[in-house]
Amino acid sequence: MFDTKPMQTRSYRPGFMDAPFLGTAVGRLIIANVAVFGLQQALPAFSRWFALTPRLAVEHFQVWQIVTYMFLHGDFWHLFFNMVVLFFMGNMVESAWGPRRFLRYYLACGIGGALLHMALQYNASVLGASGAIFGLYLAAAMLFPDATVYLYFVLPIKIKYFAMGLAAMQLFFGLGGPSGVAYFAHLGGMLAGLFFFRTEIARRLRFATGPRRRWNGYVEEKKRTEEKASSDNIDSILDRISEKGYENLSSTEKRILEKYSRDNRNHQP
Repeated sequence: MFDTKPMQTRSYRPGFMDAPFLGTAVGRLIIANVAVFGLQQALPAFSRWFALTPRLAVEHFQVWQIVTYMFLHGDFWHLFFNMVVLFFMGNMVESAWGPRRFLRYYLACGIGGALLHMALQYNASVLGASGAIFGLYLAAAMLFPDATVYLYFVLPIKIKYFAMGLAAMQLFFGLGGPSGVAYFAHLGGMLAGLFFFRTEIARRLRFATGPRRRWNGYVEEKKRTEEKASSDNIDSILDRISEKGYENLSSTEKRILEKYSRDNRNHQP
């Protein structure tokens, strides 16, 4: 479950292995990616229609490509490495959020990657889950910052530093010019992930503070009303004293007057 406590307090336990593979959003995404890759091999025209070509998406209204591109891959190894990361990082994030929020996040990062690529690489086609995958790196770093990953399967590094290094590399190589790698799609996925975290935290803070603010307003209004009623009551009692004398006050009026005098003495410096 998502919360706004300091991220350093989270610890990761791989309990996701207890769930059936098909019962997780990660498992279903992997199966969908593998199935689409099979369609790519069987139907050569499939990639032309569903990979993201910014010019076609904008000028020919093929807007579905903004979503479908993230389920296509260039070759077996492209698919393989993305699915390996999806399995490990995705299960970490899904274990914290549950399948629905995880799937919203994954798709948001993929779409964010598409939009940044379109803005900066208008004439370059792109396909692959990497925008969403890089968003998962960021989510894992935000949720489990001190978890350890092994760079090149050898060098241990905390995932928060790994994610920062990845982001810096995507920016550096992206600014270096065309290379055949969609660096800005990767970076767009991470930026979309940051935006997701920011809006989720803001939404939860509004939810948490809204009722409290309304309750405080109610309490303050009630206090003002009571103070006004008390003031009016005291004025009425003082008028009765000037007309008929203190001894003609009722016992209730005397108690109100005594309480008012006592409260005033307590509030004096």
